[in-house]
Amino acid sequence: MKAQKYSREGKLLSEIELPAAIFESKYSSGAIYDAIKAENANLRSGNHHTKTRAEVSGGGKKPWSQKGTGRARQGSIRAPQWVGGGTVHGPRKRDYSYKVSPKVKRRAVLSILNKKAQSTAIKIVEDLDPKEFNTKAFATLFNNIGLKNTGVIGFMVGGENDFLKKSVRNIPTVKYINSKRISIRDILYNRNLVITEGALGEILKHYGESK
Repeated sequence: MKAQKYSREGKLLSEIELPAAIFESKYSSGAIYDAIKAENANLRSGNHHTKTRAEVSGGGKKPWSQKGTGRARQGSIRAPQWVGGGTVHGPRKRDYSYKVSPKVKRRAVLSILNKKAQSTAIKIVEDLDPKEFNTKAFATLFNNIGLKNTGVIGFMVGGENDFLKKSVRNIPTVKYINSKRISIRDILYNRNLVITEGALGEILKHYGESK
C-alpha cells in the first residue's frame, strides 16, 4: 500500500510504500466500535445528581397534626410530592468510564489507518521542527498538499513541539495528534490524515506487528 510523501513546504516528493506491519492488518469494525464507545464513555463527567428526601434540607417538623385537620396526613414537607421535596429515582453521580484491552485499542488503530490508506486519505510529510510560532506556514503547507476546503485534517506528529502545536491549533479544520498518545476519535473523525515521518516511525514502533 502506497502514500504520497511531501516536503516541509508541501511539495510532492515521491510515492512511498507504507509499512506492511501497519497498513496490511486485518480490518475490525468491532474493535473500532469498542474503542470509540470506551473513549466516549470516558469523556462523560457523570456529575448529574438529584437529592433524595434524606438529602434535602429542612422538613424535620411534621407540617400538621396527623388527625383532625381534614387534610391528608403528611410527615414532612420534603417528601417527594411537595414542591422542593426530594426526588425519587432521579439521576445520581456515577463513573461511566471503562477500559478496553490494549489488544483491542491496537486493533482499532490499525484498522482505521488501514482503511484510510486504502481510500488514499493518508499523506506523509517530512518531519517539522519549527523554532517560532507560524500559523501561516502550516496553512500554506496544507494548501500545497491539496487539502484546502476538504474538511477536518488530522495532523499527527511524533512527540510534543510547543511551537508546532500552538501554530496548528489556530487553524479551525486541523486536529493536532501526538503519535505517542493516539486517540481513536482523533484519527477516525477526519477526512484526511497527515502523518510526519517521525510519527510514522512511532506508530510502527508501538503498533506494528511482525509478518
